[in-house]
Amino acid sequence: MRKQRMAGRVLFTAVVLVSMATPAVSRAGGVSVGGTCTGDANGDGQVGISELIAAVDNALSGCGLQPLVLHFAGKVGDQTFACGQRYEGIGTSASEIIPSDFRFYISNIRLLTADDREIPLSLDQDGLWQFEDVALLDFENKTPPCSMGTTDVNDTVRGKAPAGDYHGVRFTLGIPFRLGHQDTSTAKPPFDLSGMFWDWQGGYKFLRIDEATDLFRVHLGSTMCVSRAPTAPPTAPCGRPNMGEVILHDFDPASNVIVADMAALLADSDLANNTPDTSVGCQSDFNDPDCGPIFSNMGINFDNGLPDPSRQKFFRVE
Repeated sequence: MRKQRMAGRVLFTAVVLVSMATPAVSRAGGVSVGGTCTGDANGDGQVGISELIAAVDNALSGCGLQPLVLHFAGKVGDQTFACGQRYEGIGTSASEIIPSDFRFYISNIRLLTADDREIPLSLDQDGLWQFEDVALLDFENKTPPCSMGTTDVNDTVRGKAPAGDYHGVRFTLGIPFRLGHQDTSTAKPPFDLSGMFWDWQGGYKFLRIDEATDLFRVHLGSTMCVSRAPTAPPTAPCGRPNMGEVILHDFDPASNVIVADMAALLADSDLANNTPDTSVGCQSDFNDPDCGPIFSNMGINFDNGLPDPSRQKFFRVE
């Protein structure tokens, strides 16, 4: 009886230590925002006995988390993106473009093991480029004609993950609904940029690509959002979330770079001919046929705005 009571005390003490060590818990993958292991390893909202034991073991071992950096590069074909540079042969009409913006948000980043298990990357909360599970990649530097951006650039995502042998990465192009409709005047970085915001209903632009002569624009964001007032955020998820899903295999975080290729994104678009009576380029309108091939290349089903990674080709590994 005494041994049973002692065992109970040890387990109770360990559970208390775990709860004290996890002040800000996210259920995604059983890792908190701060990188602390939790009991809900499978994210089902419940903690089973095996998960509880694993949480105790993790707390005692320090979770085995290691710093990890994902490197990104903005390119147009095989050329590095630069504000104001001319790029030829883009799209089905082989058009010349002069990009003037190139920024996007990604979220829910997961590392892939050899057997395709998904391990969440717990992002560093740097107060500038990353907040909770969202990161902003920014390749423009406000050099003319990139007048809408900032002088700061960012081509990395930094976080922590359990030590392991990773062979791929998966992430969402976009911002989860809970963070997608904030007030940019009071929001914390990287959500304080008015140039990446549409309006209260539409919320943030997940991706912004502009062209200096206004030959095209690609502004990705949620649509069919319903608000009680024009200046009020929607109270329920938007009808068309328009968030892309990206799966990249044969990726080693230690040696590979994730390339966002503007030329690949526009490869199936006729930039010389915009559909009459529609927005320039693609600005996420559900009835704009110019968005069809661009959505597909971003990993989005244009018919319903839901993720479809099967035909994604905007991102690749180098």
